[in-house]
Amino acid sequence: MSLRAKLLFLWGGLAVAPLLAIGVFEYFHSVRTVRTLIASQVQTISDRAALDLADGYARRISDLLLVAENAETQRLYEAYAAGDEEGLDEARAAAETYLNQGWELFGHSYHWIELRDSADAPLLRLGGGAEYRGEEARAGLAGLSPTTFLVQPVVGAGGEQESGRVVAQVSLDRIIPRESVETTFGRAGYSTIIDRGTGRVLYHPRQGVRGGLASALLGPPGWQVDPDQLEQEQGSFSFRESDSTWVASFTSLTSPPWTIIATGALEEVAPAVAGLRVVNLFLVLLVAGVASAAFILVVRRGTRSLIALTSAADRVGAGDFAPQLPESGKDEVGRLTTAFGLMAEKLAEMVRQIETSRHMAVVGEFASQVSHEIRNPLTALQLNLQTLQRAAESGRIPEDQGPAVETCLQEIRRLDRVVKGVLALGRPQTGVHAACSVHEILEATLRVFQPQAKEKGVQVDGKLEAREDRLSGDAGRLEAAFLNLLLNSFEAIGEGGQIVVIT
Repeated sequence: MSLRAKLLFLWGGLAVAPLLAIGVFEYFHSVRTVRTLIASQVQTISDRAALDLADGYARRISDLLLVAENAETQRLYEAYAAGDEEGLDEARAAAETYLNQGWELFGHSYHWIELRDSADAPLLRLGGGAEYRGEEARAGLAGLSPTTFLVQPVVGAGGEQESGRVVAQVSLDRIIPRESVETTFGRAGYSTIIDRGTGRVLYHPRQGVRGGLASALLGPPGWQVDPDQLEQEQGSFSFRESDSTWVASFTSLTSPPWTIIATGALEEVAPAVAGLRVVNLFLVLLVAGVASAAFILVVRRGTRSLIALTSAADRVGAGDFAPQLPESGKDEVGRLTTAFGLMAEKLAEMVRQIETSRHMAVVGEFASQVSHEIRNPLTALQLNLQTLQRAAESGRIPEDQGPAVETCLQEIRRLDRVVKGVLALGRPQTGVHAACSVHEILEATLRVFQPQAKEKGVQVDGKLEAREDRLSGDAGRLEAAFLNLLLNSFEAIGEGGQIVVIT
């Protein structure tokens, strides 16, 4: 995997992916926030309704206590228990007179109130309406209108044995104000009251649900909520109804064992925040896209220079020490480019030095072999010429041959120095500098060159007229240089020419 791919992979994994995850999380978390908001609002509605219900229920129970615990009611039940027909009629008349006075005060809150014995037989009725006949009659009446039945035991004077009960059919709006159950969250929200003791629906905005079994409303195919959950004091849940999602909160009372459920439709609130959710998600995607584009551009710019440097390194490895380098800048890659260029220059210089050393080694080996082959004959010639020189000095050979022998000895010595110079090609040469005369060096060079020039008819003239010819230098190397210049001139001029040396 290339460096660019690794950087993009890291950017995607460590930056873009978490950013997108946060955006998606916030997108779906907003739905949960809406649910929480609705649950909080409908919980407030159910709590307020529960307080109103508890207060209204306490007032209705106080009415029934007034009916059950007054002296006339107690004498009625005592006469009924004693079987005294005459006393029973008298007690019933007295109780009816007293209770009718109370009915004038609170009767508007009830359909009817009955005094019943322990066998559920009626003893006295206040008001009119349907008859109470056990749980079946109670359930049937509850389905007709938003009413319910309240039961208060009648305890004898001793307070130990239940003599009977007071049963009352009461409208729900006399227990809980209508505005409490009609207070909703949103236009579609509604409230429901369930009697956990009987498992019936006491109140529901749909008439057909009132008085029905709570299990039909809570279980399949209804809300699909566990009825045991309603035993808690408070709680929330969600359900599907009419192709909508509803959020419900409930408050359960102990006395009476009723549960008030307030609901709100998610679809009513969700559109209000849907636009914000989309905008937030779009902003996250936009930021991620812009940041990714900027990062890709920076990575491409940086890696393009690195790719060019890599290509340049390959060219240097192939022997090209002057590759094309990317434009250097002030960042790290630019400084790397500058350093790489300097390194390539140093490497090229090093390679040139290595090549020179290798060539010098070859030349030195060759010079050593050539010098070995030349110096041996030169030594023999030098010995023989020295014998001739001694003979000329003793007069055994013509005197005019002495200078020729001396010249040959000088050239042999020069050749010996040349051979030594050839041997020194493979080693650094510092040279030996000393005071010398240029005229003397030129005169010696011309004497060596004259015989060869005469053979070809070339005239050599020396006009050594410099007033000062002393300098510090290597006389042998100067003589070799002058001789080379004369030989080059001789080769260039051809036969019958003229060479002039002037100082």
